[in-house]
Amino acid sequence: MQNLSSGISAFDESMGGLPSGSIILFLGEADTGMTTCVQQIMYRGLLDGRPAVYFTTGRSWEDIVAEMNLYGWGLERFFDSRKMWFIDSFGMKKEKASGMVNWDIGPANLLAKEFPQVVAPLGACTLVVDSLSDVIRSAPFPAVEQTLKALQTHVRETSGLYLLLANKGVHNEHVENTVKHLSDGVVDLSTEPFGSEDYARKMRVLKMPGAFTDMKVYAYRVGSAGIEMAALHRVR
Repeated sequence: MQNLSSGISAFDESMGGLPSGSIILFLGEADTGMTTCVQQIMYRGLLDGRPAVYFTTGRSWEDIVAEMNLYGWGLERFFDSRKMWFIDSFGMKKEKASGMVNWDIGPANLLAKEFPQVVAPLGACTLVVDSLSDVIRSAPFPAVEQTLKALQTHVRETSGLYLLLANKGVHNEHVENTVKHLSDGVVDLSTEPFGSEDYARKMRVLKMPGAFTDMKVYAYRVGSAGIEMAALHRVR
């Protein structure tokens, strides 16, 4: 199992990067920078020559490209070299609502349909599912579970890296535990009040293949370069 750079220097130094052939689940609250974290990892993979597919449910692909540009993570050259693709479930939903095209089949069905056509042929790639919570809400969970198992099989065969984003506290215990079980790594992101007007952000690694995860709790901030963590500074 090869470890892949996450593009987050302190995390790579401490954890040794992220294991290839793995599904990593990011569980976050609002304003934790969870999406920024995953985009940063995906961009690092693109720089390392690993193609990427971004499955989006809550925002258009244009909004995501603009957001990543703010951190200096331009995607244009990767579009041009056919290393970067978007599957935009949000765009389909907007078109259906406006009456332009009636083709929205829902995030869960779209992911199941497009995965073998778009993602699987790329082999070892980075797949971002933003967000898994929307996928889960759009279909009976047994169908979503079967799709996750298909992703699990394929990522292990190809040594890719699949990154799933989910909101904490919106799914029942059975669903959340099943998703955690099907994920090779689980990273929990949260915020806590700090002072009168600020929040402290904490990243806790609940499990990660090949790493000792006890005490893996890190303070971090979202800055101009993305997720920034003081090297090897851990908090209980």
